[in-house]
Formats: sequence, C-alpha cells, structure tokens
Amino acid sequence: MSARPTSWLRPVWTFIGLLVAYYAFPLDWTGGSPLVVALSLLGTVGGLALVGTVMVQELGYVRRGVQGRGVRVLAMCLILLVMASSLTFFLLNEIRPEEITGLETRTDALYFTLSTMATVGYGDVHAEGQIARALVCVMIVFNVVVVASLVRAKTRPSIT
Repeated sequence: MSARPTSWLRPVWTFIGLLVAYYAFPLDWTGGSPLVVALSLLGTVGGLALVGTVMVQELGYVRRGVQGRGVRVLAMCLILLVMASSLTFFLLNEIRPEEITGLETRTDALYFTLSTMATVGYGDVHAEGQIARALVCVMIVFNVVVVASLVRAKTRPSIT
C-alpha cells in the first residue's frame, strides 16, 4: 500500500519550520559570555544525541525484523539531524573560530553539514581544528552506518 501524496506534508512543513527557526533563533553572542555559548553548544549536542539514539534504535528494530517507525518519522529525524548538526558547527565556530575554516554564517554551517553528510566535501569550508575534525568523523561514521542502513532497509522491497 503506497502512502498518499499528502502524507509527506508533515515532514515538509517540519523542514520549513525548522529552517525558519534555525535562521531566526538569536545566536549572536559576540561580546557575550562564553559560558552561554558553551551551554547552548552542550544543549545542541544533547539534541543530536537524542536524534541519533532514536535512529540507532530504529536500526535495531529493522535488524530484529520488528515493526518500527514509519518513513515519514525517519525523514523528520533526518531533518532534525541536519539542523542540529548545523547548529552545532555554528556554535563551535562561535566558541573556537579556528576550528572550521571558512565558516562564518548559518548558511556556511548548513552547507558544511550537508557537504559532510553527503561526503562530498568541497574544501572551501573545512574542519581545521581537532574538535571539529572529531565531530566530522562522528558524523561521517553515523551517516554511513546508521542513516545509510536505515534508508536501505526502508526502501528495500519486503519479501512476503
């Protein structure tokens, strides 16, 4: 049974809403307390961990043959993963600007996240410091192992 065309409206509206929130949320802490930025970064990383945990659990369901979440829920998780990762890189750049070369705006952070997740890496915005490189390594491994496995499992025709 195929999904209705309107069934994808929720993930699309979620994406639009998160994109608006991503750009609208006040994050200009120049001259502000580094503690506030660090706490924001910690909260964002916590959100990433939560989304990652949901996706890893879903992969476990798929491997055990148990009915898990639907494709639309996983699409929303992927959107959250992109937005939270972009915010993480942006906040890391606020704390330690030397970590990621060429990252100055939220669009740069989104561009860097998407090029990293797609493993194309154009080089104009790239991880320079050790913290940024460690985060990029975690993201690449997570994408290759969890995201690619879930996409494959959810798009593979079921044999009944």
